Amino acid sequence: MKRVVELYQLFLDYLERGTLFVAMILVALLFLINAAGITTEQITGSSLVWVEEVSNLLFAWVVFLGAGAIGRRGGHIGVDILHDYMSPKVMTLLRVVFAALTLIVVWVMVYFGYKMALFVGRSQTSLYLDINLYYYYLAIPAGGLILGLNAIGSALPGAPDQEKLKIEEAEI
Repeated sequence: MKRVVELYQLFLDYLERGTLFVAMILVALLFLINAAGITTEQITGSSLVWVEEVSNLLFAWVVFLGAGAIGRRGGHIGVDILHDYMSPKVMTLLRVVFAALTLIVVWVMVYFGYKMALFVGRSQTSLYLDINLYYYYLAIPAGGLILGLNAIGSALPGAPDQEKLKIEEAEI
């Protein structure tokens, strides 16, 4: 069982790196597309009509992928002062409770996000580029799935230690 948990944590390490890499690429594209739109408008006096559509698509994916990726390392809002005064046993219990509550939210995100993507994708497309809105809404269940996998990993032994991460961040 210990080996399975170690392999799962290793899988999550690679998933995190891959997800953050994709998110960084999307942020770079978001920046370049918006810069091109602004530059074009300043030079020619007319804007690129597709910039807003592509920006919205990229932004949705960046937000949901990023939210899923940072869940395992405690990147979401938390109360550090409580963390500092709790015993390791209580912290382990809280991680399990957090993972269980997160999985409820994940289920809602994945199930209803996918249903919404299918519903909207049947009939709606973006105005200028005719992109099926299914691809916009698919970011919700994708980010939820990554968040769920990371929530499970945060409750298992071998999860990244929050205190160790704070020390590493302070050294940077």
